[in-house]
Amino acid sequence: MKKILFIFIILLFNCHNAQKKIETQQIPLEKQITYGISLSMRVPYELYINDIKADCDYVGGNSGVNMNPYILKNGKYKVKLRIFPAFKAGKKLIEFDDIEKSNISFGSYIRNRETDEILNYEDKLLPITAPTIDVPYFEQEWDVELTELPYELEGWSKGQDFRKWDKKELEKKVVAYYQKLWKMLNDGDGERFMKLWEKADDENAIYDYDTEIDEANKSEIADIKKHCVNRMIPLEDYEMKLYAEGRLVCLERKTHTREFNNYFPLDLKGWSPLVRKGQVRGGAEFPVKLYLPEGSNEFVIIRK
Repeated sequence: MKKILFIFIILLFNCHNAQKKIETQQIPLEKQITYGISLSMRVPYELYINDIKADCDYVGGNSGVNMNPYILKNGKYKVKLRIFPAFKAGKKLIEFDDIEKSNISFGSYIRNRETDEILNYEDKLLPITAPTIDVPYFEQEWDVELTELPYELEGWSKGQDFRKWDKKELEKKVVAYYQKLWKMLNDGDGERFMKLWEKADDENAIYDYDTEIDEANKSEIADIKKHCVNRMIPLEDYEMKLYAEGRLVCLERKTHTREFNNYFPLDLKGWSPLVRKGQVRGGAEFPVKLYLPEGSNEFVIIRK
């Protein structure tokens, strides 16, 4: 459990440091609740929160996932874990003891950003009901309840239901939007790219309890200008995914890779197809989740 606690806190710190920061009204420290899921997985997995894919790793590993971006208000929600065979090892089945020895927990904490002190940490394991034989696929859901969020967000709640759209027409529109983003990134146009994140940033400031304006956006703009020019790989190998009961849409890479750009292992399955090649090896993705406000024909970026 101590190992899971360590992973949960350290990885959520990293997630926070990567977030964009804008000014928002101060919420008292004692109410700045962050909910999270901690995972220790020996096999590939996908994690869903509130019908949104919040994390995936097709190699396996340890992860801490901030739930706040995927929850708009207090209430009861589903946490779903999907487990797959070890693709890179050529496995067709998941060994039952790999499922049995996987760990997932649900917790909450308050972080004092002035001291980096963690306060009021609470954590409980979500029990996995493992099979007694090897299986080709495993899935389990848990109900969790969030009761202490001090805010309520609009998010994608007033978005159009993409399940009612013609699938081909929707995908055509989504791909066109991604092509626009791809060109901005490949041209190094960080200002235009970051301008599209205004709505997402407004809500990020609330769910991340971020009260300061810092250099994060400027740094990201500079990074795009320096590292993305003519380094974006072709927009290909994607499939359209709907989340949040049809109110979020995105594109994701659909094929496993054993390596990418001289880096092994690196599996791009599940990544955004907006991928920048590293200068020497590896790469970085630019994930976006889109919604379409009621009465509008223009996509809005609302989450990563």
